[in-house]
Amino acid sequence: MLLSRVAGNLYWAGRYLERAEDTARIIRSYSDTIVDLPVSVMSSWEPLLAIAGATEAFDEVSEPADEASIVHFLVAETANPGSVLMCVSQARENLRSTREVLPREVWQTLNDLFLFAESHRHEGVGRRSRGRFLERIVGESRRIDGMVMATMNRDAAYEFLAVGQSLERADMTTRVLGVHAAGLMAAGEDTKTHVDVQWMSVLSSLSALHMYHRSTRSPVAGPDVVSFLLGDPAFPRSVSSCLTRLTHRLERLPRADAVLPAVRAVEAEVARVDPADTDGKTLDHAMDGLQLALGEVHERIVATYLLAPVTA
Repeated sequence: MLLSRVAGNLYWAGRYLERAEDTARIIRSYSDTIVDLPVSVMSSWEPLLAIAGATEAFDEVSEPADEASIVHFLVAETANPGSVLMCVSQARENLRSTREVLPREVWQTLNDLFLFAESHRHEGVGRRSRGRFLERIVGESRRIDGMVMATMNRDAAYEFLAVGQSLERADMTTRVLGVHAAGLMAAGEDTKTHVDVQWMSVLSSLSALHMYHRSTRSPVAGPDVVSFLLGDPAFPRSVSSCLTRLTHRLERLPRADAVLPAVRAVEAEVARVDPADTDGKTLDHAMDGLQLALGEVHERIVATYLLAPVTA
């Protein structure tokens, strides 16, 4: 018997850890790209807010929408629950009361990561020190993931961590496609000179550039990037791959039939997307639909598992 409280803490820990890593990676990739492009091509940092779903929250703080303010809000702002610092903090709080089901090294590494993020958060804002800070966040998150994969029992506790991670990862991929990729498609010829660099940035923000080249054996092209990030079954951050892993993890839990239809609905939404359609508005609309469908999966998980004990 796994208490619903424990299941919920593990599920949210998986989501928060993934969100911290993904946000750090996206900011790092955007920072690397923007310094190599003319201001006329990519002069705004506001797309980062849109990807993180934090535009309205940022507007409430009444800060200028410049690089320093936006990066601080996404990296170090304690009033922003989606900042890198707060995601690490919330993951730590969720796992602190469930340490008995985790390998000791996982908790120790996460606690050390929190202490680092809290004491060095301002280094994540300045352009000179930002890369080192974000690399530490990404690297330690991957280290935790590796520890879980290598040392944790494949029981209900593991499944809930994996379910949270997979759902969050799929959601973030749709956000990158809906904001960054759709923006490039909508710009069309206006960005032709630097389009390859920006499409590579889309891939890099999901650590997908090398695997894209290995899979496609072709130059970077918008429709191919969209197809790869949506449907490549071999790449673990594609939406389809995340959904496959989510299905496998749910099938190992009781009452999975209450959630799996919602997952299949997301898969159907993915199948309806035409990567060859280079209309940015169409892609943006499709990704909005996917995010709503993923939200329904979350609601089913909450209703099925997090409000009642889980027998496993």
